[in-house]
Amino acid sequence: MFGTDYKQENINAGGDVAGHDIIHNHSPRITWFQRRFRKLAMEIERDQRYEKTIDDLEYFNTILDGSLGLEQKLQDGRCSKTEIDRALRQKLKFAKKQEKYKYYESAQYINSHLFAEILLRFNDYVKPLICSQANKVEVFKAVSNNVISPILDKLNIEGVDDDYLCYDAEDVYGMVYYLTGICHINWKNYENV
Repeated sequence: MFGTDYKQENINAGGDVAGHDIIHNHSPRITWFQRRFRKLAMEIERDQRYEKTIDDLEYFNTILDGSLGLEQKLQDGRCSKTEIDRALRQKLKFAKKQEKYKYYESAQYINSHLFAEILLRFNDYVKPLICSQANKVEVFKAVSNNVISPILDKLNIEGVDDDYLCYDAEDVYGMVYYLTGICHINWKNYENV
């Protein structure tokens, strides 16, 4: 048995074939958000400030024509005073973080990409319910399930090392209400009014 040579010839396994362990070292793929969160940390630690506002964020900071303001839009969307007060607090919570980190380019990029995804998800999942006059419970459930939760999942995975923005559910709701206040999001179908 010892001294016997074994030959492996004409082997086709559809992959690697070896007489012992095969070790593949692959670097994990870094996503755009992960790169931006890392860059944000470096910018803050080095105090590298960016005095301008990037174009994408400027778009979301622009008040669109016909803006009624957050309170009026939520009233039009059949929200109670308690719900409106909570929305105002959430918007303020987010706005304070946005203000604190507004001079860091990566924070601007992160916020603009989150705004874009929130707007897309709202228009895809919530707006059709509003246009079909679904009840308020269905609308808010769609916001929670199809807007807030997916954004939080993204932040919890891709922003796991984020020590600065640390967005939570209240902040993400605040982003929704921020976009509502400047007329990017509507809670009523104003086309049929």
